[in-house]
Amino acid sequence: MKAICKSAFVILSGFLLAVSCGEKDATEPVDDKTDQKQEVQPVTKTLTFVLPENSISGKTAWEAGDQIVVHGEYAADQVIVTLSAGDISADGRTATKTVDNLKPYTREDVGSTLYAGYPAEAVNNLRHCFFYTQFNDTNRPLMAACNTADDKFNFLDLNAAITFTAEGDYDSFTFFGNKKETIGYGVYQVKITPEEQNYTQYLNDPVLTIDAPFTSGENRIYVPAGLRFEAGYTIKFKKGEGYVSILKTHDEETVAHGTVMDMGDINGAIEEYTDPFSADVKDLDTEGTANCYIITAPGSYKFKAVYGNEPNSYIMDVEEAVVLWETWNDDQEVEAGSVIVSADYAEDYMIIKTPDTLRPGNAVVAALDAEGTILWSWHLWVPQTPVATSDFGGIMGKPLMDRNLGALVATEAGAAPVDPLSYGMVYQWGRKDPFTNTHTALTNAVATWAGMDEEVAPALISLADAVAHPRLLGHVDNGNWMEVDDETLWSDEAKTIYDPCPVGYRVPPRDTGLPFWSADLSSQTGWAIDGTNGWLMIGDPVSVFPIAGYRDDYSVGGMAKVGARTLYWTSRGNGAKAYGADLRFDKGTYLGNGSAPKARLGSVRCVVE
Repeated sequence: MKAICKSAFVILSGFLLAVSCGEKDATEPVDDKTDQKQEVQPVTKTLTFVLPENSISGKTAWEAGDQIVVHGEYAADQVIVTLSAGDISADGRTATKTVDNLKPYTREDVGSTLYAGYPAEAVNNLRHCFFYTQFNDTNRPLMAACNTADDKFNFLDLNAAITFTAEGDYDSFTFFGNKKETIGYGVYQVKITPEEQNYTQYLNDPVLTIDAPFTSGENRIYVPAGLRFEAGYTIKFKKGEGYVSILKTHDEETVAHGTVMDMGDINGAIEEYTDPFSADVKDLDTEGTANCYIITAPGSYKFKAVYGNEPNSYIMDVEEAVVLWETWNDDQEVEAGSVIVSADYAEDYMIIKTPDTLRPGNAVVAALDAEGTILWSWHLWVPQTPVATSDFGGIMGKPLMDRNLGALVATEAGAAPVDPLSYGMVYQWGRKDPFTNTHTALTNAVATWAGMDEEVAPALISLADAVAHPRLLGHVDNGNWMEVDDETLWSDEAKTIYDPCPVGYRVPPRDTGLPFWSADLSSQTGWAIDGTNGWLMIGDPVSVFPIAGYRDDYSVGGMAKVGARTLYWTSRGNGAKAYGADLRFDKGTYLGNGSAPKARLGSVRCVVE
């Protein structure tokens, strides 16, 4: 299987993150299994390994037991060289050893045939190495080298180092940049040849924090190739299960490749740490992050303040957190603080509290900057009955929820009008934030709420507007809500940053070969419909859907066609429109392969990722 390179560009908090495809020796990891392996006769060579002068690792001499990986073209042929005391020179900087079973890699454009990486336990070469060396841990004194004509390996430092001196009764410490800069990688591939020293040939699996054992005296960590801490860095010191001390700087700091940033003696700057998270604060994101979290028990909760489904993309410059609005999904006057009592922010986490007795409903909380601008918002869903998941005869190809996103109960097929609490929330295509559906069965009256009011823009809005104003509805009649169309906000390929579904779920992909997205749902197994009571069913066992109507794209804001029509979005856009199930009892047409304007607000039935 050939190496795969994904091309992606994401704009987050002013930063452009990119992973791009290129030549095999430029930007993608080397693992080309389709190449025919060339048989190379093994040779025996006497190799000399030379440590760099003034190494950032502080390693001034080889030691008995040090292990070095030496390879040619293939990882299967690489040799682990273990140094013994007799191999090492008097000054320790040089070690010479005769090594068997070496298979050199020869190329006309490269003046070396063997490549080395240290320490061996961190080397993780792919099948087809070429002249690359790959590591799986960057918080180490990584070194790499290539052989010269006399088979000497002059090692080069690959990282930068950060050191500090401290005393204290600590077990370990955690280090991170205050802007959550990437300070390590799980995949770190370099190219070291006589012609080129490329210290960051390929990077993947970013690391945002470094956890390390604490030593009274000098402590040293390593970061790949150097970086800039835009707003300083933080060190938290742990004893037992909790942090007890902290040091936090605020000024910009830069550490260059191959250099040491020596913080010196920091004892005078260390302060007592006060944990903002009491023992009863439970994590909502243990299974992953999302734009929506389901709450099933009263209490206090926290989740990472990240951009929805991007677990390492922390939101910067948060000053406060607020509860934007709440709804009980009905027509009662909603009491503020009844669904979510409060929202706070501390140390990259949103912290929310429910009443002592849960009040089923939906709420949206937000992180704000110092000027009060909303940086991101999250949907908190408190169902009245547990949300269940079933295959329902494979109607969407994957297991799906038993109810619409935001519904407090599942819809029942009976001889009475459906419970309006089963309608759930509605969404403009591609947006992460919910809006209220109807509050009474078979009527177009919008459910009430407490908190921030909805707004209807006079025209289209930008994506930035949608993030900063999660209650703002952009529209044009029979068209889009976005000024610049973006088909990637939701995607068939994978769950996106703007996907509104909870952890483990996503907006369903479009597949017209599946029953629910077929040309005619009424021809599928389990089909039945009752327009009088406002439900339809499909599948075996059956899944019941409310005929929930939609928030109309004409003069956006009001519900339309409740009990007569319903719209269920897929994750695939279609220009000013998007694909979904457009089901019309009043017309007798049930198009699972239909489409609707993106400005219309339809329902979402989440499927398992």
